[in-house]
Amino acid sequence: MRIVFVILVLLNLLALASIQGWLGGSAPKGEPERLSNQLNPDRIVLRPGGSTPPGEAEAAPPASPPEQTAAAPEAANGRDATPAAAPVATAPTSPPACTVIGGLAEGEADALIQTAISGKPGLRSERKTSSTPTAWWVRIPPNGGRDAAERRVAELRGQGVSDLFIVNDPGPNQNAISLGLFKTEAKAQQHLASLQAKQVRGAGIASRTTTIHRIEVRGPAGALKTLTSSPAVRRSGATISECTP
Repeated sequence: MRIVFVILVLLNLLALASIQGWLGGSAPKGEPERLSNQLNPDRIVLRPGGSTPPGEAEAAPPASPPEQTAAAPEAANGRDATPAAAPVATAPTSPPACTVIGGLAEGEADALIQTAISGKPGLRSERKTSSTPTAWWVRIPPNGGRDAAERRVAELRGQGVSDLFIVNDPGPNQNAISLGLFKTEAKAQQHLASLQAKQVRGAGIASRTTTIHRIEVRGPAGALKTLTSSPAVRRSGATISECTP
């Protein structure tokens, strides 16, 4: 019994030494020291009412910085958004058009181009001419010199033709015998027929033409309207018509 008693005393002493840390370790001093002795204590989160598994805590997304979180509502409300640029207004463009200024003599066409068209922005001009018959001439073409023409006049007078004369102006018709000038071709044909009834030979009809100038001007419709209403065009007495732009 004495041996058993001694063994129990020794066991109690060993237990006491272990608790007090006399055997090389220190006795635990409570819950804070126990937590500090664990691995990675900063990753342990204490939650009331239960604990969260470590994997769930690690998977949580990082919180947004305060300044970004505060800026999000302002951007959503449009306070920091850049205002949209206002559309630039453009002036309406005038459609292309073409105007013919016609019935002009050569000098009138020259003056209009120089004073009213040349140098005007957006206007392009093209000058054209046409020959228009203005009279029909019944005549006997020249055949020889002045003496031959005088002999033929004496012959015509003997045939009853009195309205005639010899052309004296230099040119291709000099010494021709004029038998009449008419405004229409029909009247000229009628007079020729009457001469042929008197056995007059070699007479014929030649038209006398006048060269008419016209200017085709292309450009914006507004600029052409200003041109045709200008004093220079009105004074010329020109005819105004449209053409293909």
